[in-house]
Amino acid sequence: MAPNGDFHRTESFYGCAYCTEAYPDAKELQVHIKMVHEGKPFSSKPAPLPAKEQRLLTQTPAAAISKSIPLSEVNRHITPHDCWVALNGKVYDLSEFMDRHPGGPTTILAWAGKDASKFFNDIHKGVKIDAYLRPESYLGTLGVDENLMSDGFWHTLREARIVEVREEIDRVLSTGGTHKADSIQRLMQDKHLDPALKTKINRLETQKRAALDAEDYHRATDIKRQIEEVLSHDEHAHLHEVPLKADWSSKIPLSEVARHNKPHDLWIAINQVVYDLTEFLIHHPEQRNSILAWAGRDATPMWDKIPGRFPSKQWMEFYMRPEACMGEVGEEPALDPQIEQLKKLHDELRRLEGPSKEDIAAVKTAVNVPGKTDVPTLSEEARFPKLAEISAGKELPFFSRAEVAKHTSEEPYMIIHNRVYNLKPLLGSHPGGDDILLSKAGTDCTKDFEVFEHSEKARVQRDRDLLIGHVVPAEQTDWAAETNVSQVVGEESSELGRYIKYKVTDAAAIAACWYVYKTLQNTKPLSQFTYSRGLRHLHLLMACGIFGAVGTAQAAAYSSGQAKKQLLWWHKQTGIAMLLALVVRFFLRLKSGIPPRFPGHPLVQMIETQSLKAFYLLALLLPLSGIANEYFLKWAPGSDKTGKAEDDKRNDQMAKMAMDSHKLLGKFLQYTWLPFHLGYTTLYHWSQGRGVVRKVSPFV
Repeated sequence: MAPNGDFHRTESFYGCAYCTEAYPDAKELQVHIKMVHEGKPFSSKPAPLPAKEQRLLTQTPAAAISKSIPLSEVNRHITPHDCWVALNGKVYDLSEFMDRHPGGPTTILAWAGKDASKFFNDIHKGVKIDAYLRPESYLGTLGVDENLMSDGFWHTLREARIVEVREEIDRVLSTGGTHKADSIQRLMQDKHLDPALKTKINRLETQKRAALDAEDYHRATDIKRQIEEVLSHDEHAHLHEVPLKADWSSKIPLSEVARHNKPHDLWIAINQVVYDLTEFLIHHPEQRNSILAWAGRDATPMWDKIPGRFPSKQWMEFYMRPEACMGEVGEEPALDPQIEQLKKLHDELRRLEGPSKEDIAAVKTAVNVPGKTDVPTLSEEARFPKLAEISAGKELPFFSRAEVAKHTSEEPYMIIHNRVYNLKPLLGSHPGGDDILLSKAGTDCTKDFEVFEHSEKARVQRDRDLLIGHVVPAEQTDWAAETNVSQVVGEESSELGRYIKYKVTDAAAIAACWYVYKTLQNTKPLSQFTYSRGLRHLHLLMACGIFGAVGTAQAAAYSSGQAKKQLLWWHKQTGIAMLLALVVRFFLRLKSGIPPRFPGHPLVQMIETQSLKAFYLLALLLPLSGIANEYFLKWAPGSDKTGKAEDDKRNDQMAKMAMDSHKLLGKFLQYTWLPFHLGYTTLYHWSQGRGVVRKVSPFV
């Protein structure tokens, strides 16, 4: 919005070439032409702001956008400190409420940015959510009036209002006003906050949410004290105005009561008296719903509405203890109008801007949890009981999946079997290379980890060196339960998958029968100057095996989950089979005699000789390097036998060297030797007037 009231995008709207309609988006105009001007081609012209939206500009942007909120705006507010949820046509900010939600905070976070009406109505039939929330939690109605404005234009007004609010904040500050965050929620939404401090508080807030989910209120209270200690430190105290330890020796204002509104820190005012009901709630969890609804508030309006229930005269006489009384309600301290104005402007700005793009991306990454078709055969704890010894007696912190998703580069984190690992010490020594780690950093890699069949020794070493915490209980995946489902329904995702599998098996059986039939048809002895029949058979089988090993490796690189695991299994078996076939081929060559080399120029003869030597070397080194990798990963003596930690590092380095060599040799075979060998032999035999098939086929 320009100072004179003109809108900057006056001529940027798409006008219909066949009528006077105009739209802010080309797709909307395209739909209009198809529906109204059927058969006409798409044609637009620059147009001024449509009349139906021009009317909105006579109002302030705040008034224009406060009446309704599109779902696309709700979708952006998905973090713990900025959590919006749509319920029955209304939009609520549940950031303050989630910690006192009777079902725990993580249930609300699971529906952040979504319309949870169906889920809420199924669970809470007849419950009015407004009774539990503060008035400021209600933000507006869901959806915009399509006859009045488009979804896109709503966001245009929102962006215009952001500019206005920022200018207003600058104006108030220029007159001598100052404003700092006066709550942890506002502090965490401060985009200028020190990242290290933000990470520390975020970590503690996550631990607190995990404790509240587990109804461990004593633990939540301890974490609250830790947060207060961090904020009261000399390095941080000047950055905020968050009230930490107020001394109300006389009367207590309701603004102070409002700060104590969580299950682990719960004050309520009743009939001008303030009570601390924290201990009561711990020992009487069956009454938490009615009490949590009024946590941090004045519950006097509900006095004696339901005799015998909280809050009523009979309830107070039976349950209330003298030590719960904190004092009388007092007058509110004098407020600075300028500071209050700044608070309102900052709150409005935070609502309009929403979370940062980084926080939104982290939350969206975190929701990609492995599905039921990509699970290990058994939970890790059941298969490897030694893992329990590593974390026994340790009090490890909890991490939310969104927090893990933020660690992708300098200090990459990874989730495996609901445990969180810091991969930084592993960089540079991982047998599979750093690329595969960094490509999966910040995500749940349980299914990818299980694909490669890590040994118990490798898992113990992983937990000993890399384990830093657990996923919060409410976000954990029950791998044992997931496995039971997969065992019942099978691994194929559809009937089509099973059908293709059966048909491939049928085709393989037919090919084997055809091979035996053609072999029995061709038993005539061959000339001593050509390969023997046995060598020809072995030559063909090894050719199929080499292409099979290369093909399964390539297919595994583009697969995931159980499919990748099966392809790698076939790759290993084919490689070992080729190593055994190489030994058989060597002895057959010695027994049958070596046919004379290609006649012709010495250069041609040298190429043939060196190509065959390269083949034997590759066929020997490729499976041996793969076996060496497996040996150093699974069977080589490590610290579990020798007691020396350096043995584990040495084994990891040797395994990495073996895998690097295996990959390098595989690329040389695939991209250099195979094309060259097939190319020059085919070209030579073609130049001599004969096909290469006649030289190697056992059926000719």
